[in-house]
Amino acid sequence: MRPTHNKRIFRSLASLLGLVAVAGLGHAAAVLAEGPAADAAPPPPAWTVDDLILTERAPDLQLAPDGKLAVWARSYVGKTSEGEERRSDLWLTSTDGSKPRPLTRGRETATSPRFSPDGKRIGFLSDRKHPGHAEGKSDIGERQVWILPVDGGEAYPVTRLPRAVRIFAWIDADTLLVAAQEPAGLDEQTRKKKKDGSIVVDGLENNPPVRLFRVGIEDHTVRRLTTNHDWIGALAVSPDGRHAVITAQRSLSYQFDQKIPPRTALVDLESGAERPLLAGSTLLPGAMQWAPDGSGFYFVNSFSSHPRYRMATVEHLHFHPLSAAGGDGKGVEMVPLDWERGLGNGYTPTPDGVIVLLAHGVQFSPVRYWRTPRGWKHESLTGEHISGMEQVRVSRDGQTMAYRYSRAVLPARWFAARLRGSGLRDPQPLTALNAGYGPKPTGAVEVIHWQGARGETVEGLLHHPLDETESGARQRPLILQIHGGPAGTDRNAWVANHGRAMLLYRQRGAYVLQVNYHGSAGYGLDWVESIGDGNYYNLEPEDLENGVDDLISRGLVDPERLGIVGWSNGGILAAELITRSRRYKAASIGAADVEWISDWANVDFGAAFDNYYLGGNPLEKTQVYLDKSPFFRLPQVTTPTIIFTGSEDRNVPPHQSWSLFRVLQQTTDTPVRFVLFPGEPHSLRKIAHQRRKLTEELAWMDRYLFDDLQEPPAALQKPSLLAGLLARRGAARHDGVLGRMAGSVLVPETVLLKGVEVGRFEITRAQFAAFSPDHAASQGPADAPATGITFQEARDYATWLAERTGRPFRLPTVAEAEKLAAAAGSSGNTLDRWAGYTPNLDDSEALGELLGELGDPAPLLLAVGSLAGTGEPMVFDLDGNAAEWAANPQGRGIPSGACAALPAGATGRQPPPPYIGMRVMIGPIQP
Repeated sequence: MRPTHNKRIFRSLASLLGLVAVAGLGHAAAVLAEGPAADAAPPPPAWTVDDLILTERAPDLQLAPDGKLAVWARSYVGKTSEGEERRSDLWLTSTDGSKPRPLTRGRETATSPRFSPDGKRIGFLSDRKHPGHAEGKSDIGERQVWILPVDGGEAYPVTRLPRAVRIFAWIDADTLLVAAQEPAGLDEQTRKKKKDGSIVVDGLENNPPVRLFRVGIEDHTVRRLTTNHDWIGALAVSPDGRHAVITAQRSLSYQFDQKIPPRTALVDLESGAERPLLAGSTLLPGAMQWAPDGSGFYFVNSFSSHPRYRMATVEHLHFHPLSAAGGDGKGVEMVPLDWERGLGNGYTPTPDGVIVLLAHGVQFSPVRYWRTPRGWKHESLTGEHISGMEQVRVSRDGQTMAYRYSRAVLPARWFAARLRGSGLRDPQPLTALNAGYGPKPTGAVEVIHWQGARGETVEGLLHHPLDETESGARQRPLILQIHGGPAGTDRNAWVANHGRAMLLYRQRGAYVLQVNYHGSAGYGLDWVESIGDGNYYNLEPEDLENGVDDLISRGLVDPERLGIVGWSNGGILAAELITRSRRYKAASIGAADVEWISDWANVDFGAAFDNYYLGGNPLEKTQVYLDKSPFFRLPQVTTPTIIFTGSEDRNVPPHQSWSLFRVLQQTTDTPVRFVLFPGEPHSLRKIAHQRRKLTEELAWMDRYLFDDLQEPPAALQKPSLLAGLLARRGAARHDGVLGRMAGSVLVPETVLLKGVEVGRFEITRAQFAAFSPDHAASQGPADAPATGITFQEARDYATWLAERTGRPFRLPTVAEAEKLAAAAGSSGNTLDRWAGYTPNLDDSEALGELLGELGDPAPLLLAVGSLAGTGEPMVFDLDGNAAEWAANPQGRGIPSGACAALPAGATGRQPPPPYIGMRVMIGPIQP
C-alpha cells in the first residue's frame, strides 16, 4: 500500500471522526458460525395483518340436482386502479374430490350461483358489462343475471333490466323468475337531471316497488308477472315451477318501528295471481325452501314472547302444506325440533324431511328429521366433521350432502359426503382456499364456563397464546373481545378479519376471551330475552367481568395487562366497562352508542331496538335513557381508548363516536384517538379502511398494553436525521438508557414493522449486561451496540430474554435480516460514510490498518439510533453500525447487514465484519 494514499485516507477519516461523536468501544474480533443447532426446528411463519384482510372465503355453495357437481363462489381481494376491492368468482368441483376449476375470472364479481333444474346451466348475478354496452351508459342496472353452460362455453347475460336484479330463481330449465325494482319515476328522473341528491325519508316516490319478472333464457323475453305496490324481499319457487312463495315489505318504516309486518303470498307463475298466506297469523316466514316433492314449503319464524318486537328471538321451523288453502295459517305445522334452543344456522330439505343445525351455544348440532305416518322422528348426524358444521346442502335425490366445516383453530372448508340415513360417509373436500395459512400456527382454543349474573353459567371461548406450552404456563396479557348484536354468538368456528384479530393478539403472547353474555343467541329464549324490557346493561357487564376474574384467579392472566375490544354492541359494552373499572389498560371501541336519547330517532331500527331493550321510548322513559347512557360517566375513564366509526353508519350514527371522543378529549387526561372512515356504513367495506382499522388497533394495543410503543412523529420527512432524532427521543428508556423494564430486567424495545415485531435498536451493552454483566460486550457506553459476541451467545441471550419476559424473542433468519436491510437502504453507518466515498477492496484493507492505529477496538461505532431510521414506527441501524447475527435454514449463524468498518454492500473477498452484534425479533418466522 502506498504511504501517501494511506495518509490521504487517514486524513479523511480523522476529519469525520472530529465531527461526529463516537459512542464507544467494541471488539474487532468476530467469531463466525459455530455449527448447526442440535435438532433446531425453525419456528413457523408468522400471521400478518394481510392474512386477515385478504382472506379468501367461500360464502355460498350449491349442489347440482344429481349431487355430482358443486358450484361455489370464491370471495377474494383484487387490485383495481383505485386500490383494492373484494370480488367474487365462481368455481366448479366434482363431489368425488376432484380438483376445483374456475368458471369465471376478471375484474367483475360473480355471486349467487344456482344450477338449472336439469343441471346443464348455472345462473349467477354479476356486475360485468354487457357485450356492446357503451362505457358510462346507465340504462342497465349494475347487477344482472348471467348464464354459464356447465359443459363449457362463455357466460352470457339474460337480463338487462334498468335496476339491479335483487333475487332470481329457476322456474324450469329455460325460464327464470327475477325480483327487481321498477325503473325510476318522474320525481326521481327529474331530480337526477337537476343533480339533486336530496332524499325524502320514507318517501314512496324514491322507492318504486320491487316486482317479479319472468325471463326466457333462449329468447331473452322479459314479462312483468306481478303488479304489487310493495317490495318483494324473498322468494322460493316450487319444484314443478308452478308457484312461488314470496314475502314483501308493506312499510318503509318497518325496520324502525316494526308496526306493519311484511306479507306472505303464493304466486301463480303463469298468471301472476297472488293468494295471501298466513293472513292474521303472527308467523313471519324467512329462509323459505320447498319440499322436494312440492307438497309445501318450510320456513323459519323468529319467535319472541314480546307482543310486537322481534329483537331477541329463537328460530322455529315450520312446514306450510300447499293444501292449506285458507291462507290464515291453519294447517301450518311447527316441526317438532324437541330442542328449546331452537334452530341454529339454517336447514336443508330432504325427500323425506329436513336436516337442521340446532343452536347449541358455541356450536351447532346437526340432526336429521324424518316425516313418518306416525309423526316426526329424529337422529343426530354422525360422521367425521359433525361438531364443526356451519352450513348444509342436500342434493335433490337426497344422496349427497355438502357442508361447510371449521373450528376456531381450523379455517373453513366445504366438503361433500354420501348421506346414508343419519350417517355421513366418505367426505371429500370441495374448496381449497388460503394456501398461505397452511404452515401457520393456530394454537389452542377451549370452551370455558363460569358463574355470571343471577348466578347463571356463562359460556365462552378462551383463545390461548400461540407460543404457549404446557411447561411454560405463566401470566399473560388478556384481550376481552366482545361480540355485537347483542343477540350475536361467539362460536367455536374460524373467524379472522379486521374486527377479529385474535390470531395477531395471541401471536403477541396474549389470551383472548370471547363471552356469550346474557342476551346472546344460541342458549334459548330465556337467555336471549333476559336483557330486554329495561334490563339492558344489567347483566352483561357482570358476565364479562366475572369471566376476566375467573382467568385471573386461575393464574393465567396478568391483572395489570388487560385490554378490551368491541364493535357495535361489543363497543357499547366496552364503553360501559371502562366507565366502571380502571383496570383496562387499553380499549378499542368501534361504532358504539354512549348516549341513548338521540339514538332512538337516529338509527334505522331505533324505536324497535330501544323500545325493546330500554323498556320504552325516551319520552316515556327519560330517566332510564339518562341512567343507561355511559356519556355522563365518561369523565371517570382512565383507559387509553381508540375509537372507530364510519361516516355513513345508520346502525350507530357517527355522532355517538364524536361524543365519546370529545368527552374523553376534553374532560380527562387519558389518551384518546378517533379514526373516522368516510363513506363507510356500519361495517367497513373498503379494504384500505379495514387494513387501517386493524393496523391502528394493533398499534394502540402495542403501545398501551404490550410494549408501551411510541407513535412515529408526524409532519416529518421519513427517513430523515430530524425524524430519527425525534423518534429516538421518544423511544423506551429506563434510568436514562434505552430499553424497558420487564420485572427487574432491562430488555429491548420492539415495534411492529411490516407486520412483524422487530427490535427497534441493536442490543445495547446495557441490555446485554442484564444477561451477562461480566462479558466484554457489556462494558463501555450503555447505549453502544453490544459487539464481540458469538452466535451461540446471541442465541442464548434471545432464549433468556423469552424466558424472562414471556414473549417469543428470537434471532432473525437470514431471509428476514436481508428483507429488513433492503427496506432500510444504504445511508447508515458504513465505511462509505467515514471515508467520504465507496472504498474498494484494497482501500478497505488500508482503512482497516489505519483504524488500528487509533488504538480503539471499534472507533466507528455510534450509539444505537444515531442516524435516520426505517419505517413507521422507526427502526434504527438496519443499514449499518454493527453487523447482526442471523440464522440460516441449517441453524448456522451468519453475520448479516452492513457494518461501520466495511463499505455498504460489501461482497466478494471482503473480510468478515469486525463489529458483529445482534437484534431480536418476536414471534413465528416470516415467510
